[in-house]
Amino acid sequence: MINGENVYTLLKSAEIFLKSKGFVEAKVDSEVLLSFVLQVKRSQLWIISGQRPTDEQISQYRKYLLRRVQREPVAYIVGFSGFMGFEFKISKKVLIPRPETELLVEVVSKLAKEENKNSVLDLGTGSGCIAISLAKLGAFKSIAALDISIGALGIAKENATRNNVSCIDFIESDVFHNISSNSKFDIIVSNPPYVSQQEYRFLEPELKYEPKIALVAQDDGLFFYKEICRNASVYLNNGGFVVVELNANKADAIKRMFLDTGYKNIEIMNDYSELPRILRANI
Repeated sequence: MINGENVYTLLKSAEIFLKSKGFVEAKVDSEVLLSFVLQVKRSQLWIISGQRPTDEQISQYRKYLLRRVQREPVAYIVGFSGFMGFEFKISKKVLIPRPETELLVEVVSKLAKEENKNSVLDLGTGSGCIAISLAKLGAFKSIAALDISIGALGIAKENATRNNVSCIDFIESDVFHNISSNSKFDIIVSNPPYVSQQEYRFLEPELKYEPKIALVAQDDGLFFYKEICRNASVYLNNGGFVVVELNANKADAIKRMFLDTGYKNIEIMNDYSELPRILRANI
């Protein structure tokens, strides 16, 4: 499998091993896993490249590599993930934060500053990465973060503590069900489950490790967009905004849904791969 007397030879051996199994990011994966085993920053691996890890550390590294070969995501193996420059605890109770979702945070943060909006409702918060990043980056008076999963909310609360954020109200709720209609927000943001049952069958193996409830939605993946369209206006202040992450394959259908429900100034923004990824609209 892998052999090596020091950090450098271990990394090279692991990279070759992962490449032989078809991993495109073999170098990155091998470095992230070894830095976790050695409890050093990834950038420090080359500074200590001549050092020999203990037999126990080498054994643990091999076990992690075998888990990766089974297509288990690195974030679940090491238990954390970076997002917007912050570190978040990750478990199989929550989705792994994606770079595309950073664009969602950037759009909301910019919108809040330009439009003087200071309250946010985060639907389906998961790990809390969106709400917590907004709290770190903006000057919001109130942030509420909802999720149907008690396990996910536990992780989100841990991440708030980890990132020194105390201004978020975490609420167990199936979409809007546990929110009073008297509660009003300037912005409703969501990265909802949007994969259809058909699409789920063809997802890459890594995604099958993630909670299906956070990925798959009924109505051909459109269920939560319909819920947001129908109900968001009840919880928005006048001039409030909805900002959602899109299933890029259904962007036109989702835009039409918002138009038909009476939303105005609908704008769709592309992600870094030039796919339609973020929809912004206001009431």
